[in-house]
Amino acid sequence: MIDTRFYELIEGGLSVSDLCARLDLAAPEGSLAETRIFEPAPLVTSQAGSLAFLESRKHSPTLETAKASACFVTDALADAVAERNIVPLICKAPKYQLARATDILVKAAKRPAEIAQDSHIHPSTIIGPGVVIGSNVSIGPNSVITNAIIGDDTHIGACTVIGGTGFGVVTGPDGAIMSVPHVGRVLIGRNVRIGSNTCIDRGQLGDTVIGDDCQIDNLVQIAHNCVLERGCALAGRVGISGSCHIGEGVLMGGSAGLADHITVGPGARLAAFAGVMHDVPAGETWSGIPAMPIRDHMRIVAKAKRDIRK
Repeated sequence: MIDTRFYELIEGGLSVSDLCARLDLAAPEGSLAETRIFEPAPLVTSQAGSLAFLESRKHSPTLETAKASACFVTDALADAVAERNIVPLICKAPKYQLARATDILVKAAKRPAEIAQDSHIHPSTIIGPGVVIGSNVSIGPNSVITNAIIGDDTHIGACTVIGGTGFGVVTGPDGAIMSVPHVGRVLIGRNVRIGSNTCIDRGQLGDTVIGDDCQIDNLVQIAHNCVLERGCALAGRVGISGSCHIGEGVLMGGSAGLADHITVGPGARLAAFAGVMHDVPAGETWSGIPAMPIRDHMRIVAKAKRDIRK
């Protein structure tokens, strides 16, 4: 659901025919064209009145829980969408069309921020509309906080950006590149420490979540739609790509980097400079580029040293 503290939706929504006309797309025929659309949503969590997209067969399982009213889809997948009683909007670049539709359906709101009286915010920090800041929160100078809800007893250092637009681009059918609108939030729990010069991007559709008791060093990048469960610790220059899920109590050494859509199991450890390209099981320690279980990495390093000495 779009949080109306941060965003405004078109009152009454749009009919599918009106939306297709604005996007210069062919509308479905008959009564399907009058289906009303109110907001964009991920297909897997979509509800009645929402608009989603599907452009790859490998993501077809998300249809099992989908309840969207309409979905941008390639011709090859249109029947699968229609079988779920979802209006298929056939096009060549579904994700691109959803990005365009999001710009039509969702606009920034201008509601006042809610800031607890005992918070300590440097006067140079910018607090955006609708932001919620809990009790005993401190925020250092020259930070920018937008589209975020921050829990009690949290400390945020200087020059940190929370809630900014993530890095996401899509290519249209004519090769044009468009930045993907981000209409989600950042949710930060209680007793979190976030260092200086760190960026935590808001969700694209949905939320970026930082759990209670997480400790995040300076110069860390956390991309859109990532989830850090309780008690994670990230050293400086860690970079986490979009839609990663980090389990409870995970530790990451300096400059560790994760590809997108990675899952790191609870209690896992990533050594400094680990380049993670695959899911990491719970409790394991990985290192190296590409990252692997540390014992395997150390065997490879030892063999390379022996080979050099020969």
